[in-house]
Amino acid sequence: MSKVNAAAIAGKLQQLFALLQKGEAKTVINELNTLLEHAGASADILHLLAMAYKADSQTDKAISYFNQSLAINDKQAQVHNNLANTYKQSNNHQLAEKHYRQAIQLNPNYLDAYKNLGLLHFANQAFAQAKTNFQQVIALAKHDVSAITSLANIYKAQEDFQNAVKYYQQALAINPNYVNALHNLGVAYRMQGDFANALSCFKKAQAIAPNIAELDYNEANTQFDIGNFQAAEQAYWRALQKAPDNCEVHETLNEFYWQIGKKDQFGKSFKMAIEHLPSHSALRHAYAESLLSSGHKEQALQVVEQALSLAQNPELLHLKGKLLATMGELANAITWIETSLDKQYKLTNALDLIELLIIVGDYEKALQRIAHAEKIAPHNQLLIAYKSVCWRLTDDARYLWLIDYQKHIQTYDIPVPKGYSSRAMFLEELQGVLLTMHQTQHAPLKQTLRFGTQTPGRLFHNRVQQIMELKSVFAEVVQEYISSLPSDDSHPLLSRKRQQFSFAGSWSVKLKPNGFHVNHVHPAGWLSSSFYVNVPDFSHYPQTSEHAGAIKFGESAMNLQDREKISRIVTPKAGLVAIFPSYVWHGTFAFNGPDDIFRLTAPCDITPV
Repeated sequence: MSKVNAAAIAGKLQQLFALLQKGEAKTVINELNTLLEHAGASADILHLLAMAYKADSQTDKAISYFNQSLAINDKQAQVHNNLANTYKQSNNHQLAEKHYRQAIQLNPNYLDAYKNLGLLHFANQAFAQAKTNFQQVIALAKHDVSAITSLANIYKAQEDFQNAVKYYQQALAINPNYVNALHNLGVAYRMQGDFANALSCFKKAQAIAPNIAELDYNEANTQFDIGNFQAAEQAYWRALQKAPDNCEVHETLNEFYWQIGKKDQFGKSFKMAIEHLPSHSALRHAYAESLLSSGHKEQALQVVEQALSLAQNPELLHLKGKLLATMGELANAITWIETSLDKQYKLTNALDLIELLIIVGDYEKALQRIAHAEKIAPHNQLLIAYKSVCWRLTDDARYLWLIDYQKHIQTYDIPVPKGYSSRAMFLEELQGVLLTMHQTQHAPLKQTLRFGTQTPGRLFHNRVQQIMELKSVFAEVVQEYISSLPSDDSHPLLSRKRQQFSFAGSWSVKLKPNGFHVNHVHPAGWLSSSFYVNVPDFSHYPQTSEHAGAIKFGESAMNLQDREKISRIVTPKAGLVAIFPSYVWHGTFAFNGPDDIFRLTAPCDITPV
């Protein structure tokens, strides 16, 4: 290296760095490799070469050259930070954290390293650590709006909206045009049911950054929430004009059309996007999923076959298997899904395979797949539910240990909130509030209800007085249920027993005549519940079942016919709440009656803190 002038090398590296910033990664790689031959290895050359390989999506080579640079000089904080970013991109979070910490140790004022470490912890839901990281940034730079906004994002993820709003507003006091804070403040307002302030934030952000599709998308979702369907439709289309390949917007727009009854528009946006982006396999995959959800199986299979001719990716292989299963070709379906999992393991795809294995009666193989999946997601309630079916059908004594249908399923009359003379008075007011929130005509595509509607968002975030009172008295009942549980560190329900809990999801369902819930579980829950706000007197009308409108437990969603078993039935009444483990299969009996009767509930999921 002594034969090459050091100043000349520094100048050359500056030129190449400028080229890299312009997106000329391959040119930079070629020139740096030539420079390595003439000048020999140096920490700076290897560092820039690593960055160029990373920009060229050659991650393994990037990691190799970052490490070679550090082998020459391990005191380079910036290289540690860049290497950590690359490890994070490769999902090697352990090594990413190690190198972020080394960067900070070398430079205790390195703001980017603190931020990146905070974002890593945030991605892993290590919220306390993430808060500490961003608080360290703010201690070093109190006006850093990105750090303040990130801190607010953590509070939003924890559903602590009071603190989230406080920090978003603090960031906006420093920079009123900071779009990230404005946008996320709008999302936080929407999640609380403060739709007017949410729309105000989105509109302000759009004026500053008119080309960001996500702003239109969240405005559309908010307009959908409050029943402004024309404004919602226009905003969805604005989002797609800016991001025609955004599958989430397409899926939500088509869900919107389905729920409001404009089924002639269903699939229109997908068709237009695929016509303009014919090689975009993700669009075809999302379109096929929407078609399958709406019952158009043959059309969905046609779209998948077209997509597979372009790319044999694992998601498409899985979806073809799922479609074949709906058509009764179970052996073929299993083969396709197994092939997809061999290429790339994904829990949701593995769950579909487990279900098929149970349906064909291969319980041993299903249990093997369940055991593997539990290493990845030990608290996934659907895995436990599938295990319960395998244990029941193989006469395994652990089935009755796992689900005690008398002790684990409890019913309560909710307490009367303060200020109400009776439970009936409270329920009447609550019913009025909930009915105003049922704006759509049809149930969401991927939900379990049939012939009914479901409210969007999380009900218990709404600041309406009656809903806040419901949440308060509901918490009393949940606390009583948890206190009644024994402790058992080996039990999937009892081992997670905590006195502190949070409401992970909450919503309202309005079932119409012929309406029911198909059998299901709540995969992300711990405890689930059904609270009955209004229950008609079904005895006034001819019914096909003596249990019309009731909730049943134990019968799976797999239609195993003579292998199915209902283990308990709870007859609902207004003011009653049923609480049970989220992994217990449950559904409802349909009911008959005139068009003006309805069964109104407010279910929720509970998770331990």
